[in-house]
Amino acid sequence: MMPRTLAISLCAALLLVASHASAQLLPNAPPVPPTDTELALAQINDVAEVMRRAEEWKGKDDLRRYTYALERALQLRPYSPTFMYRLAEAYAKQGQKTKTYNLLLRVQKQGLALNPDPDKDFDPVRSTDVWKYIIDALKINAKAFGEGKPALTLKGAPELIESVAFDGKRKRFLVGSVRTGEILAVAMDGKTSAFASPQTTPALRSVFALAVDEARGFLWVGTAGAPQYVAHRPAEFGSAALLKFDLRNGKLLEAYPLQRGEKPRMFGAITVAANGTVYATDAIANLVYQARGGKLVPLFDVPGSTSLRGIAVSPDEKFLYFVDYELGLRVADLSKSEIRELAKEEQNFGGIDGLYWFDGQLLAVQNGSIPTRVIRIKLGKDRLSVDAVQPLEANKDELVMPTFGTLAGEDFYFLANSQRDVYGADGKPLSGTFPEERVLYKVSARYAWEAQAPAVPAAPKSGKR
Repeated sequence: MMPRTLAISLCAALLLVASHASAQLLPNAPPVPPTDTELALAQINDVAEVMRRAEEWKGKDDLRRYTYALERALQLRPYSPTFMYRLAEAYAKQGQKTKTYNLLLRVQKQGLALNPDPDKDFDPVRSTDVWKYIIDALKINAKAFGEGKPALTLKGAPELIESVAFDGKRKRFLVGSVRTGEILAVAMDGKTSAFASPQTTPALRSVFALAVDEARGFLWVGTAGAPQYVAHRPAEFGSAALLKFDLRNGKLLEAYPLQRGEKPRMFGAITVAANGTVYATDAIANLVYQARGGKLVPLFDVPGSTSLRGIAVSPDEKFLYFVDYELGLRVADLSKSEIRELAKEEQNFGGIDGLYWFDGQLLAVQNGSIPTRVIRIKLGKDRLSVDAVQPLEANKDELVMPTFGTLAGEDFYFLANSQRDVYGADGKPLSGTFPEERVLYKVSARYAWEAQAPAVPAAPKSGKR
């Protein structure tokens, strides 16, 4: 993350870039009115349609309209590294230095590790000291960060392990497979044993989410009929169930089945409140469910969402935090039935899978950013705002599509290499790929509790701008 002094210095340099043009503007000049193309794009909320038009204009070498489309796409998906890079590239090709620099500065402040330096499309804006300054700052984000390390390897585990929970009483992890529907118990030395499977529990299909209620001795499981499941039947596609197991012996205690509605169902993540209330996100229908008193009910829906993933609840059960994979962090004030966005200027909350409450802060596994990383989000005193973000682990070779994790005391374990991206929609490895054994990675949840700013290059004092 870039410290305030660096941001101020760079902004001053950027102002020098624009000073000549600014001097020619009339004082208090009204803003330039939007073009007809911009007005038309503003009415489109479908990113796919916006990008269809963008590619059409790009194919016609209509760089101006192509840029308008990318600006709209970034409005709709403000955390997208891809859209940020392509828009900066479009600005650069038109020689728009200030816009290019400002956008790349935004990328750097968000901790993203994009590097446009080798891209010849940026040639029109690269011959300045400011460009070199930005590139040097971006390279900092590409350095390996954190003191975490692999904790154990899941030898012989089934494919597509994506969910994990910790049983503190028995000092073991539980992991679930999307491919086989198996749930394995994993000892601290890595030895595995069967906990449950579709053969012993017919309600099990693909396992997408796990959560332990240690106080009551339950394991909660989110399972669904998915094409990745090895014994998938088309008639089961889109059905889902929330299952409650006895944590001691893997016996199924209760089942809450969901039939497919207008959309398929799939529990994306589960969390358990201190009083035993269970909350779960639906990653496809974009609903949040509550299980309480033997009933599973939709608590609220989130219109306009792309895919709800991780979920965490405050100990007093007043605030429920959850993420939309593309649109970022949300909080529901359960006492008021209000939902609001949790955003922080110059921070990127896109691409988060797992989300966890820890000592008044949130831990997040972010696999849709560049780089993939684990971050800690410091909440404001009102718990409805974000004060700061601290990376815990980033840019490590072991982090290959990390997904969900679990807390074991003050240590956070997460699946470092689900390798979800090397499997096809049918659950089989893509041609030419060779999946590796999955690794549970360990970081301290208290690492850098008092955040230290990373070193940054010195601001340019003089020279060509």
